[in-house]
Amino acid sequence: MLDLDTLQLASTIRVEATNRIFAELGNNTYDYKDLLSELIDNSIAARIPGQPLTVTVDILVDDNNSAVEFVISDNASGIPQDKLALAVTPAGINSSDSLNEHGLGMKQAVSAIGKLNYLATKTNSEPLARVIREFRFGDLQVFSAPFDRPSGTSISVVDIKPIVLTHSATITRSIIPYLGARYRRFLKPESRQLDLTVNIANRSRSSEPIYSWRVDQVAPVYFHPATRDNRPVIHRHQITGATWEAELTFGYAPHSEEEYQELGLEAPTKFHPYKVSLNRQGLDILIHDRVILFHQLSELEIVGMRHNDYNDVRGEIALVKGFATAITKNAVIHDANFRECINRISAILNGEAPGPAGKAQNYLARKTYPEEIPEKLLRDRLREWLANNPLNKRQRVTIEYAVEGIEGFIDIRADDEAWEIKTDQATALDVYQLFMYMDVGNLPKGFLVAKSFSPGAIIAAQHVKTAHGKEIVLAKRSDFPINHPPSATEREEYY
Repeated sequence: MLDLDTLQLASTIRVEATNRIFAELGNNTYDYKDLLSELIDNSIAARIPGQPLTVTVDILVDDNNSAVEFVISDNASGIPQDKLALAVTPAGINSSDSLNEHGLGMKQAVSAIGKLNYLATKTNSEPLARVIREFRFGDLQVFSAPFDRPSGTSISVVDIKPIVLTHSATITRSIIPYLGARYRRFLKPESRQLDLTVNIANRSRSSEPIYSWRVDQVAPVYFHPATRDNRPVIHRHQITGATWEAELTFGYAPHSEEEYQELGLEAPTKFHPYKVSLNRQGLDILIHDRVILFHQLSELEIVGMRHNDYNDVRGEIALVKGFATAITKNAVIHDANFRECINRISAILNGEAPGPAGKAQNYLARKTYPEEIPEKLLRDRLREWLANNPLNKRQRVTIEYAVEGIEGFIDIRADDEAWEIKTDQATALDVYQLFMYMDVGNLPKGFLVAKSFSPGAIIAAQHVKTAHGKEIVLAKRSDFPINHPPSATEREEYY
């Protein structure tokens, strides 16, 4: 090990900046929607408070539908004169409290898309825009030109690389929905902060777009198992540590076509960011109101591995304070704060620690209906099954059949059979009650349907058959098609 106290100065060396860094920044792990997001992030970070932000992406193509120029424009505050050089310098401008975290995103995105054609920017206090034509260290020429907005920035890129997509179907299916999901907090219809448009136009034929997409909010659809409406089970539950703060939202996606219909919504296509599937289960990670990562669950080790049981898990973890992303912003630094946060969330969702209202519950084990199905609903479903079962259809099925001479009634009389149903475990007392109805009503056979049976119930049924010649069948509820979640109509009638 070196003893630093013995160091003596021998010489100095000069470390020079190289312009190759600007091209190398394009060799990153981004996909196309990530590149778009980096440029959109810059516009959001520079938006003017109280003014709606407009961001437009124009992809100009030739007659072969190959991209020849990429332009992104906004009406944000523009880059001030004294910040322009820093904006060009890698990591020159960074901020822990905005989407412009590392000061690398614009340069990374431009270099990954192609070659800078121009960057034009103007603030409200300037008569003309300032324009640069390249990214480099040292002296950089700045030109002036008229601008079509009071303030904002436009970036044009040429020599386009294959990562830029021009196929309309691919953009419709894979890019626009994910941008709508990534910036959903900025795209709320009731309080929209961002107007984002993507256009494709033929540069030589017309200035009018061939295709145009306005990006709208794409938010997870929840199906609350108790209230049966579009809301999460946990909504922005605050979790804090010594130096960090986060919010947990957790719920379940609709499980079937019927549940989407109950919400008055169409089921999503297979291209939708939140289509229920094995690779789209889990919790989105947000920083500064922007989705950094989609569908994290097993990746965060909240569960051991992806499993179909978790396909309908939905939610988000908003990292409010004390967290940082990697320089490509599609990963979160797994430091002590992040690990502590995820461990706390995992304990809540697995029922190992109390969540909202101080109650511990295993949220990952979804309930598909509230508490217990009412006995009357079970009875009516059983009646329908007895009356329509093609293998053994009963001819005369009556509910609440009164037995003369005694108080009370049989749940269901089906021909010469007495049927009683219990929501929970049946006991010996339930067996003898059914026997009384059968004895007074002169019915030879009875069925006691329950979730389970106590040892006393089994002994009582055997005694009734041996001593009185009456057969009582103990049948589990699970043997009958009556245990599915209630429909919207059933909820109105029975709950």
